[in-house]
Amino acid sequence: MHATVLVDYSNLFGCIAERSLSDADPDHVALDVVKELQRHVAEHLQLHAVRTAAFANVPPGSTRGHRVTGSWLAEGIEPRFSYASVADESAALDLAMEAMEIALGTTQRHAFIILSGNHWFVPLVQRLQRRGHFVFLAALEAPSRTDHLPVDVSDAFLNARFLLDRVVPGSDDHAGDAHDAQQADALAQTGGPEPAVLIEEESVRRALEVIEQYFGQYEEIYLTPLLRKLSEVMSDEEEPKDLITGLEEAGAVWLEKRRGFPHNYTVLLVNEDHPDVIDVRDEAASDTDDDAYDELLFDEEDEEDDEADEYFEDPNHV
Repeated sequence: MHATVLVDYSNLFGCIAERSLSDADPDHVALDVVKELQRHVAEHLQLHAVRTAAFANVPPGSTRGHRVTGSWLAEGIEPRFSYASVADESAALDLAMEAMEIALGTTQRHAFIILSGNHWFVPLVQRLQRRGHFVFLAALEAPSRTDHLPVDVSDAFLNARFLLDRVVPGSDDHAGDAHDAQQADALAQTGGPEPAVLIEEESVRRALEVIEQYFGQYEEIYLTPLLRKLSEVMSDEEEPKDLITGLEEAGAVWLEKRRGFPHNYTVLLVNEDHPDVIDVRDEAASDTDDDAYDELLFDEEDEEDDEADEYFEDPNHV
């Protein structure tokens, strides 16, 4: 079967640049990852990649796009640039639109291979699959559990970190990874919360509420996006790392290392038996129930008003 490889390059580059501690150019690493994916598609999936396109944002005034274009063209990769800021999601949107254009323009079953950093494109995967196409999404930060995804797309995802493992230059880096893995395993075995004490500082309690509100559905929470969210939600005077430390000292959460590439990463776990955690979750559940009741009450009142309007507007009514 013929396949089209679509690379969410802006997101892929961002994840590699954020996680990498080496001196390797993230553009070079990302390009090597694309080539490894093409090899994996041909050798293991038995698909013929007839076309590869990379989607990226080129910030106003930047020359980086022109620099990477030559490397892409030399590898047969078609460039797709959006004139947008680095944080804009234009590249991901362009990728989804082009995928649907291809899907709508063919009457034959086609294969779509999507490579990303941490974008999962669930709605796109669902729509392509519903049209009878084969979809394979490789992400550096893929879902860790199948129940994190809708059932109909759970088989379409691949954790693409092994692609990065293949392109790291030098054996010293691999030796360092092995050492980090041993440290991570040791931390995972000895990890756990401190003895539980009640949280006294209001800001620390508020941080726990933010964790429940935005990350309560996850068993393990990536520390980096959590710190970013705390910075957005909490006041400027509150240092996110200090808030996490306060939660750790109270025994409400604890941190653990996980094996990652090109280095280990940190996750936060919540102590479900901590009294403050129980209170926060009960409050969140109560708020959800109240919202549902208000919505139901509002709908019933609307229905009664509609019936009254119909009654008085009836020309047969005297």
